[in-house]
Amino acid sequence: MLEVHDVPDQIMDRLLGRLASRGLDGFVHFQTSRARDNVVLHYLSGVQGLEDSGVVISLGSEPVLLVKDFEGDRAKNSGRIKDVRPTTTIPLDKAMVELEKVIAEKRLKGKKIAIDDSELSVEVYLRLKKMGIELVPFSDQVKDLRMIKTEQEIDKIRGAAMIASESLKELRKHLDENLTESQLGALLSLDIENRGAEKSFIHVQFEQNASFPHHISASTRVASPGFLVVDLGARVEGYNSDITRTLTVGEPDSEHNRLFRTVQQAIEEATRRVAPNAKVEDVAKAARDVIASAGFPQPEHRIGHGLGLNVHEAPIIEKGFPGTLQEGMVIAIEPGVYIKGKTGCRLESDLLVTSDGVEELDTPFCPLVL
Repeated sequence: MLEVHDVPDQIMDRLLGRLASRGLDGFVHFQTSRARDNVVLHYLSGVQGLEDSGVVISLGSEPVLLVKDFEGDRAKNSGRIKDVRPTTTIPLDKAMVELEKVIAEKRLKGKKIAIDDSELSVEVYLRLKKMGIELVPFSDQVKDLRMIKTEQEIDKIRGAAMIASESLKELRKHLDENLTESQLGALLSLDIENRGAEKSFIHVQFEQNASFPHHISASTRVASPGFLVVDLGARVEGYNSDITRTLTVGEPDSEHNRLFRTVQQAIEEATRRVAPNAKVEDVAKAARDVIASAGFPQPEHRIGHGLGLNVHEAPIIEKGFPGTLQEGMVIAIEPGVYIKGKTGCRLESDLLVTSDGVEELDTPFCPLVL
């Protein structure tokens, strides 16, 4: 079996290539926020849940991962960076002293160093400015890198989508038990955890509550007839799924059926447009055209988004947004129709852009049917 450090580090290689092509000498990052929010550090190091930790990457030498003193063994065993240095990183003053030592060791003083300006705190940014390095904003490049997933990343998202789908299938068994939205959400959460994943988020919305794109599950009882919109995400090793199904409680009437068929056709038409080099706005337009033709109101939210370490990340799938889809992107497509004060319907699938089209990561496990 391959050890962690024996796996080719595509992420680091791609980052180094971008740094070199732009005349930059390295990349520095340090995050102090909640561990789950430190996605850039996770992305570069391969280690989940680090806080008060940082990385120094320089062209021509091994990257260094600076972690809390008690995190050393875990970082070495689960991450991709070989040079892990456990140290006391609290308070921030001590962390910055250690970080500056590594910057000096890597001979980065006076050099142009990339930073992820979208994730770096102002406090850390101001500390770095005093270290004798020229800071160059690089967040757009990191976002571009994160859009194209490696095989390892895809496998984790695929696993998360499979678990979310199977949990939704299990939920169908409880729809005639007169439970509340919150109780159904709790059953989903437990099922996701029993399948070996974490709950990322869960929204359970019945009939009138489903007329809002997002509603906090509450004490509303789920009793026939009506639509139950369930939007949920599972997380596997930090990577998220994001799927939505509209389930029927009792027998749907003709208007509910027409609403569902419209949204189903909208997601199918959008999915047909997913392929390498397809314009993101064309994918969104395909879904919106179906909804418009049926005479329903347009959803106020975007039609889709990228998916990975964040539930919502680049690219944005919507009319008026630039960009094209590329092989290796994972996106979620989520058209919906909301009839204010009455009901709502949304369907969402997680899609992998392949060399010749698209792979649906969740639909085989939880079909888009009434």
